[in-house]
Amino acid sequence: MRALVPISLGCFAVGALPILAFTFFSPGIRSEGPWGYFVAVFGAATLVCLSFAAVRIRWVRAIAVVQAVLIALLLYEAFSDAALYVGT
Repeated sequence: MRALVPISLGCFAVGALPILAFTFFSPGIRSEGPWGYFVAVFGAATLVCLSFAAVRIRWVRAIAVVQAVLIALLLYEAFSDAALYVGT
């Protein structure tokens, strides 16, 4: 359980940039193929790890909320006709 906090924070640091890139600088995860789906699944797994880590450390809750918002934006952009990406 002690290793969960650094692992989840590391996963957030690694995975936040691709999620932001697919949300705002790409037409969506569907256009990116398997790489886009991998990023979405990795982001969801990171959110689960952050949620478990937030039970022990309170400030991790804020990072978990940020991750949840990023995943929500990614899924909203992917499954709706809203073009959030900068290229519009």
